Amino acid sequence: MIEDDHPVVLPVTIILCADWRKDDMETPVEACGSVVFPGVLPTPPDLSQLILQKAMLDATPDCIKMISVSGRLLMMNRAGCLALGVAEDSGFGMPWIPLLPEDVHQSGLVALGRAASGENARFHGKSESAEGTKYWDNLLTPVMDSSGGVQFILCVSRDVTEKTILEWEVEESIKREKLLSKEMRHRVKNLFSVVSGLIVIAEKEAAAEDAPEDATCILREKLEALSRATDAAFADRSVADADVTVIGVHSLVNSVLRPYGSRCSVVGGDALLRNVMMTTLTLFLHELATNSVKYGALGSDGGQVTVRCVAENQSLDMTWLEVGGPKISTSPKSEGFGSEMIDRIVRSAGGTINRTWHSEGLVVDLCLPSAIQFQHLNS
Repeated sequence: MIEDDHPVVLPVTIILCADWRKDDMETPVEACGSVVFPGVLPTPPDLSQLILQKAMLDATPDCIKMISVSGRLLMMNRAGCLALGVAEDSGFGMPWIPLLPEDVHQSGLVALGRAASGENARFHGKSESAEGTKYWDNLLTPVMDSSGGVQFILCVSRDVTEKTILEWEVEESIKREKLLSKEMRHRVKNLFSVVSGLIVIAEKEAAAEDAPEDATCILREKLEALSRATDAAFADRSVADADVTVIGVHSLVNSVLRPYGSRCSVVGGDALLRNVMMTTLTLFLHELATNSVKYGALGSDGGQVTVRCVAENQSLDMTWLEVGGPKISTSPKSEGFGSEMIDRIVRSAGGTINRTWHSEGLVVDLCLPSAIQFQHLNS
């Protein structure tokens, strides 16, 4: 077993196969078709030994390379030739690093430099071929001569593609779990804020002289509307042709904003939405309404929200305008989790979103290029 911290010191015999020169110097070296471990033979091994040794090297799926101190490829087994696209009868002698993908050149050079100075080195690399990309764990071991100098570098590259992909999948799974957990905390926290805001709105509506219902009935209706809007926001519409009732833009906006009563209105052109866009638009409206209750117009007496729609071909441009809320002196220094989540959802749908904080209220512009299924219902 090769220890990571110690170079291998072995007496070797290297059989002359080509006119390579050690360290690109003028002194010829007897190198480089076959390496015999251990022992120094007074005469080259016979052809049967060479064939046997080559068969042994070619039998392993690991890529085994013999590299000069200057970084030239002296010998490589069949697996290595296949991985790097080098013909087995090429004669070798070419620089090794340029055979690797460019994005691993730097790590390869660092490892090669360490091995050339007598240290074991390791780096993660990859190779690209018609079969796709493979990932390798490369271990570079300096082979020393009797005087303690580095004679050449033995590089063993092991295919770790499955392990690498599995590690990525595990990392992505952990990221998703953390994101879901964070979103759950965000939603629960927002729910309390929204319900608190709806209680205030219900009490004010019930206090009006011509109110037909008491605050409890009004609040119950608003909570039921909020529940329906939440169900719509998280409905599964991953299949484009799912059996979901087609809905117009205005109807969806009114459905999501119904808990806030007459304080929200929708204007502009109407059109039928594609089913796959309904969740994106519902989440967008739901998040803006929640933030408006917490910080904006819907949390203030007399605050109003207008949603303006423009449907053109398959594109939907929607503008959210708030007035009557707290005066805005400056834009926030950072976005909250909810805003970041909505931005990701909009981008995944091919859309764009821009926020502008005017002193009189927030303005949000949404563009969804492929949101419309049919035009127009009403203009």
